[in-house]
Amino acid sequence: MPNVVDVLNAAHPDIEDVALAIASDAYPTLSSKCYRRKLDEMASPIASTLAMCDDEAKLAGLTEHMYTTLGFRGNEEDYYDPRNSYLNEVIDRQRGIPITLSVIFMALSRRIGLAAEGIGFPGHFIVQVGGSQGPFVDAFDEGHVLPRAHLEDRLARMMPEGEGLVERQLEAVGPRVMAVRMLFNLQKIYERRGDHARALVTCDRLVDITDVAFHRRDRGRHAMALGAWSTAIEDFSAYLDSTTQPPDHERITTLIARARRQEQQPVN
Repeated sequence: MPNVVDVLNAAHPDIEDVALAIASDAYPTLSSKCYRRKLDEMASPIASTLAMCDDEAKLAGLTEHMYTTLGFRGNEEDYYDPRNSYLNEVIDRQRGIPITLSVIFMALSRRIGLAAEGIGFPGHFIVQVGGSQGPFVDAFDEGHVLPRAHLEDRLARMMPEGEGLVERQLEAVGPRVMAVRMLFNLQKIYERRGDHARALVTCDRLVDITDVAFHRRDRGRHAMALGAWSTAIEDFSAYLDSTTQPPDHERITTLIARARRQEQQPVN
């Protein structure tokens, strides 16, 4: 199946196709058609019933169906299991994290005629349904509607010295921004596990779909851990060349020198 770069470069990609393309790096035989069909089948029992309903009734019907009938839940017991970040696994296991459950919520919403957009709220991805004036929904917490006061309190607990809730934190984000967030989550999960090979793959994709310099630095770190000295030197050098006075300039320069020494070592 196409990789995430190809999917994002297509006109108006569906978010489930983006998420499945990310998963295909870990599951090379994954069939996006199969999992799109599963989403179709999930939505089918309520699509005709809710077709003529208003948005409020559609939201209530979808929430009941997704969490009670289908049994989706946020995986609080093992939040950092990488399977929570791969959409095929989330569909098969009915367990995920906020952003992957939001992807399913958005995919099912579209299939029943309910507008739903992803909201990149800090630290906890959410969904807004019914347009820019519609309610915010927590797909991780069984589709509960989140009043603005709740979001303000959550942000204050997370960033007590912050500026408070601002409108840009409640703006809808597109598939590319969601892809970056999903990939960055995976990178951090694999880094926690010391899995440099899989972390490097996620960094590869982040480099491919963004122009953010620190992704090259991160890819260089994982390349170095895997003994890919030339790749590490190239990525570290590109990071320094494209970043004005980075705070880690000295450390990265040291790593380049170390990688060059290792590269010059004779191979046994």
